[in-house]
Formats: sequence, C-alpha cells, structure tokens
Amino acid sequence: MATLRNYLDALGELCLDWRGDDQILIAGAASDSRDVRPGWLFCAIPGAREDGAKYVPIALGQGASCILAERPLVVPAGVATILVSDAYAAAGRVAEVAAGHPAERLRVLGITGTNGKTTCAFLLRQILRAAGRKPAMIGTVEYDLCGAPIPADRTTPTPFRLQALIGQAVQNRASDLLLEVSSHALAQLRLGQMPVSGALFTNLTGDHLDYHLTFEDYYAAKRLLFTECLADHAPAVINIEDDHGARLHAELVAEKRVRPISVGEAGGAEARIVDVRTGLDGSAFTLALPDRAPRLHSPLIGKHNVENLAGAATLAWALGVPTPTIQEACQDCTGAPGRLEAVTAPQGFAVYVDYAHTDDALENVLKALRQLSPKRILVVFGCGGDRDTTKRARMGEVAARLADRVIVTSDNPRTEDPETILDDIESGIPAACLRTRLADRRAAIRAAVAEAQAGDVVLVAGKGHEEYQEIHGNKLPFSDIQEVRAAIADRS
Repeated sequence: MATLRNYLDALGELCLDWRGDDQILIAGAASDSRDVRPGWLFCAIPGAREDGAKYVPIALGQGASCILAERPLVVPAGVATILVSDAYAAAGRVAEVAAGHPAERLRVLGITGTNGKTTCAFLLRQILRAAGRKPAMIGTVEYDLCGAPIPADRTTPTPFRLQALIGQAVQNRASDLLLEVSSHALAQLRLGQMPVSGALFTNLTGDHLDYHLTFEDYYAAKRLLFTECLADHAPAVINIEDDHGARLHAELVAEKRVRPISVGEAGGAEARIVDVRTGLDGSAFTLALPDRAPRLHSPLIGKHNVENLAGAATLAWALGVPTPTIQEACQDCTGAPGRLEAVTAPQGFAVYVDYAHTDDALENVLKALRQLSPKRILVVFGCGGDRDTTKRARMGEVAARLADRVIVTSDNPRTEDPETILDDIESGIPAACLRTRLADRRAAIRAAVAEAQAGDVVLVAGKGHEEYQEIHGNKLPFSDIQEVRAAIADRS
C-alpha cells in the first residue's frame, strides 16, 4: 500500500495538477473499472474505441478514492484527482507503485524486433537454466512465472497485468525475467520505469503499420527499449545483419550511454557469425567473440535461427554466462512451440507449422525449408484481419516466388470479410502461379496434406502455437498442429 504522494512522485513530469490529501493511503490501482476496489486509484485511459473517463462513475461506485485522467473531471468531495499529460505513460508508472516495484527484485532482460523474439526468449531461457539460474518469461506463447505456465493473451501484457505477473515471478523466486517487448508496449510505455539490465534487438520488417502508420514511427517505438528502458552501461545486443539493426547500433554507439554489441556475419561485428553450416540435422556456426570463439551446434534449421541463436548466446555471454555452458545448452535448444514445429507424416512427406505472419518471416522460413532439398514446397497461409494491410500482397509475392504450390486461406479474419483479405493477398501473386484459394483454413490444410507426395514439404504458416481462430470477434478453438495431425491421420 502506498500514499498518494508516492504515486505523485512516480508520475513526476507527467503530473499536470492534482487535488486531495497526498498522505492518504491508496490500496491499489486499476485501469479497468470492474477491477476497482474500495480505496483504489482508477486510471481513466482514452482508448481507440472508448474513453476510460466514461467509466469513472462505475469506478466511484466500486469505491475508488482517486481518479487519474487526461482532462479535469467532476468527482465527489473527498475523492482525489490527478491530471496527467499522458494516461498511457502514467498507467505504466502507477502500476509499478501499486505492485510494489517487483521488477527491482530480479534481473529484467528485454527482447524486441519484428520476428524472432519468442525463439530468442526460449533459447535464452534454456541457456540461463543451464547456468543454474531460475528465469521467468513473459511473451507471445506463454507466461512462465517459474510455476505452471499460463497461456499468453498478448506478447507484452498491459501495465497492471504485467506488474501482477512480475510480482508472481518474484514470489516464485525467479532470478531473471525474459520479457518480449512489443512495439505497442513500447509506444504506450507499458514498462513504466522498470529497470532493464540487458536487451536484444532481432530485426525490423514491415508489420503493425496499422498502428504506427509509418515505418519510422515503428522504428522509433522499438528504439525506446534501448534509449529509455535500458540501464546505463547495460549490454544491448543488436543484429546488424538487419539494416535497421545496423542503424540502431550506430546510434547507440554515438550516444555512449549503453553498451552496444553488434552481432552478425559482417567483418566489423563484435560477435561475428562465421563458418555457418545448416542442414537436416540443424545448424552449426562459430561465434567469434572478443575473447573467445565457441562453436555452437543446434537442432534449429535456417539462417534466421542462426541469427536468433547468435543473439541469445551473445547476450548470455555479455551477462557472464561461461561459453561452455552456452555451448551445452545450445545443443538441446529446440526453440519455441509453433516455430518450424515438425509434424510427423508416415507417408514420406514433411509438415511444418510456423508462426510466420510477415513477408520477411515467411521468406526466412521458406528459404530454410528449401535447404532441406524437398521435391516441392506446398505453403498454406493467410493474413490477419484488422491489422496491417500493406504486408498482404508482399506475403503473396514471397509465397509465389519461394514455394511450388500456394494455398491461400484465412488466418484470423477478425471483423473483416475473409474474401477481401484473400483478394489483397492474391494481388501480389503472379497470374501464372499455381495456387488454390480456400477461405476455410481447415479445408486448406487438408487440401495441402492430401496433395503432398513423398519427398515434399508442407508449410502451414501464420498461426503457429495459437489454439484459436478469431472470426467476427469470437475466438473459436482451432490449432494448426492438431488440424495437420488429423489430416495426416485421415490419409493413413
């Protein structure tokens, strides 16, 4: 429990004005009026669809003793008010105070980028476990708080949910927190002033432009992890194989606040990837670090996974994990669920399920599968509704260029007409490309499995680990992995 003064001090420059007794005790805080309890602070956040100020009467009815908002509100006598310049930013700081700053009691490591965040988080967790530490992990697939994993509902939770999860990890005696940090979370300052002790940048490609509007805004959001959240002199591992990573690295070097460490195949990389070998049995490469050059072996396939593994290994090295421990952990690293996850097919073809939902990710996965020398690659994919529309045609072009057979289907259409999404995808597919259009994802998966022959590879892309399909606002049970298994069984 904290006083109103504690909250005001945390808000700092965000606080424009306040009214009330700054020594009153605030029992808790929430941004959902339904969660408010007597003596709590309610954050009235303006949302994309509704203004949180609309729910102030409900919060007051629940017993709120303080209201935080971006505009002056009329409240009953005895209720404190805080006027702020940015309610999103304020919520991040308020949530920290309400939870008792749990992130200060473990080491927070942030991972950001368009693709590869989840794989890097799983790899780093395995390395830290091998080093005898007890890492928690919050990300796209699951919230692992060093107890029973909780299915994730978003990559980076909202501030109050995030702080509650961190508090649970602290109670479970976690030593570290591996945090996948989305661009939305960074733009909305969900992390508050949480101390970040190390960070990893994977890459930046076209996505989320429905939210950020411009690519420069998207880049600026990702950059915040390193310029605003990362502690002074903390390691910032940057993949400079990505052009935007090279830019970020140069900017961080010039700023001289954190410790940027470049990783890549380029000659000037501080952690250089050399002598790469990839094949059916996985990948191997030498990671030439400033003081040593360990040879790393992993069952993961593809150049993109070499970059993921190099990034995770470099951050572990920068944090003091011995390289023999890193080497041992890498040998058993299987990556994340739904990331090039193989499903056994007794008929002699291979099926992989992957989360690839951007053109860059789809290209990386298809190129990785081509290295397996299949007779043909059949790809099943779609694009999410109510999300960045600019990538749809690009994904169609990538599929047509790198696969032998394309089946276009629904992903999570959400509130959009699935046929409209398929039209957008097909606008990037040349007319001569052999393709099938099936809006029903189950039918599309079954069509690909039915057509596959011995020596072929089938890729089902876009949803990966997800166990639902969102249609017209409803999340219906649906698992690509289970659908693939059922289709294979029906062929037997």
